Amino acid sequence: GCQIINYRVNEDDKWMCVVGISQQQGRVVGAMQLYSRERGISQAIEAHAAAFGTIRLEGAPSDTQVFTFAVRTATGGKLHVVEIDHQQQNPVFTKKAVDVYFPQEATNDFPVAMQVSQKYSLIYLVTKYGFIHLYDLETATCIFMNRISSETIFTTAPDSTHSGIVGVNRKGQVLSVTIDENTMIPYLLENPANGKLALKLASRAGLPGADNLYQQQFEQLCAQGNYQEAAKVAANSPRGFLRTPQTIERFKSFPQQQGQLSVILQYFGTLLDKGALNPIESIELVRPVLQQNRKHLLEKWLKEDKLECSEELGDLVRIHDVQLALDIYLRANVPQKAVAGFAETGQFERILPYAKQSGYQPDFAQLLQNIVRVNPEKGAEFATALANDENGPLVDIERVVDVFQSQNMIQQATAFLLDALKDNKPEQGHLQTRLLEMNLINAPQVADAILGNDMFSYYDKPRISQLCENAQLYQRALENSEDHTAIKRNIVRTDKLNPDWLIAYFGRMSLEQSLDCLNEMLKVNIRQNLQAVVQIATKYSELIGTNRLVDLFEKYRTAEGLYYYLGSIVNLSEDPEVHFKYIEAATKMGQSTEVERICRDSNYYNPEK
Repeated sequence: GCQIINYRVNEDDKWMCVVGISQQQGRVVGAMQLYSRERGISQAIEAHAAAFGTIRLEGAPSDTQVFTFAVRTATGGKLHVVEIDHQQQNPVFTKKAVDVYFPQEATNDFPVAMQVSQKYSLIYLVTKYGFIHLYDLETATCIFMNRISSETIFTTAPDSTHSGIVGVNRKGQVLSVTIDENTMIPYLLENPANGKLALKLASRAGLPGADNLYQQQFEQLCAQGNYQEAAKVAANSPRGFLRTPQTIERFKSFPQQQGQLSVILQYFGTLLDKGALNPIESIELVRPVLQQNRKHLLEKWLKEDKLECSEELGDLVRIHDVQLALDIYLRANVPQKAVAGFAETGQFERILPYAKQSGYQPDFAQLLQNIVRVNPEKGAEFATALANDENGPLVDIERVVDVFQSQNMIQQATAFLLDALKDNKPEQGHLQTRLLEMNLINAPQVADAILGNDMFSYYDKPRISQLCENAQLYQRALENSEDHTAIKRNIVRTDKLNPDWLIAYFGRMSLEQSLDCLNEMLKVNIRQNLQAVVQIATKYSELIGTNRLVDLFEKYRTAEGLYYYLGSIVNLSEDPEVHFKYIEAATKMGQSTEVERICRDSNYYNPEK
């Protein structure tokens, strides 16, 4: 059997390997089982340590996955790097196998751990005797070797930045190993054989130390007219130090060779193959693409995250496509323009959630004004959402009403205010007044319905009463007025008042007010108002007093009024004067049958009179 010392899984969980060691013929032998989950097959390999990693090969559109393992056999040590799961669009990775050097004094030493630094594409190999070997992942070139511990390092792991490794030895010491970025490239350049590796590593990991070499190479290629290679050098320069606006302008100025793409487009193509463009490159590439109306390319690059989105890029695209510009503003985190984009594309329902998520507080009233101009109905919905936010109104209600009224959108303003004022709060009295005002002036029937529902209590009643009178809503004018002069002015319009409501309304008045109003009704239009006066007199006869009411009818010489009023009370009255006045009024009205009935049946009238 074996003692299991390691278990590794690649980043997409498709490959696994387990490593064990056993004592055989006086040496420690490594045994490894490599397993492919997709294929469901495994392979036994002699090895002491292994690791998975990825590397981006030159000109490849995606990463290449590799498996690396190390072994010390009876004849010597080897490090292998092989490709797994080859992607069709990528170049084929050539297998690498190099010797691993063990000093003469380390006869029984063997690899115990391996880690791949994704940041630098380096292999860290640790041996039992505490030696560390550093290899380039792509070429398997040995870069460095030294002893870091006199005790066995029995476990390792990548550090948090994936640039180096952390290990623990038998004494319990924790060791951290990584490269010095400032000295790595100069160290490699000391050996002329490593010049190409130094340039590649500087480019891949963005390490300093090779900038002059890149600059020289770039200038030479430009001078030779080898623009394609110059573009590659600029694209691969460490930390992109050659990827500047000056380089772009330079490539723009180079002559286009017959039958080939322009130099600048070749340069951008190289950059796109390598990865994402920076903000300036993104703008410079997108500008000609839009001019050629090849918007589909822009959409493709955005989908592939090849462009670095910025406000300037969004502004450039907006002239051609607002929705695409909106996507760019969202990615670039330009909230004010993203919100404007939502409004312009009619995606109003996304504005509030986005504003909360991004922490951006736009001028909602101004925004609402813009929305209302293009889509009144959506504007009303948006205004309601602003007013009813769970954390309290996000906009001043009065400003919303100003927006709607400025566009003469009375219906939308009404719907908004009915919802916003539904709690009938005293502090909203001025807004209740405003709601009623706008409808009394523009849509009196709506105002009538609102007042009829008795929703509000704190509006300016004298003001609303006057507007109701102007709108010929005399009943609403009376309901909201305490001014006796105004009451007298409106109460005479019995042709516009509900008879039952009018009779009930007189129950709110004092004796003097009632008589004064009845007098006004007969004085202004006796023909129109007589029936209503008779009904009111009949209802409140006892409260007002028969004599006062008889005097009122006689004042206007209306036998008809007296006849109908007294006719309603004569059968219950024992007052001789009531009976006499009734007979007199019936006589004047030519109601001889009624005169005969009273004379026959009544015991209260004065025969002589």
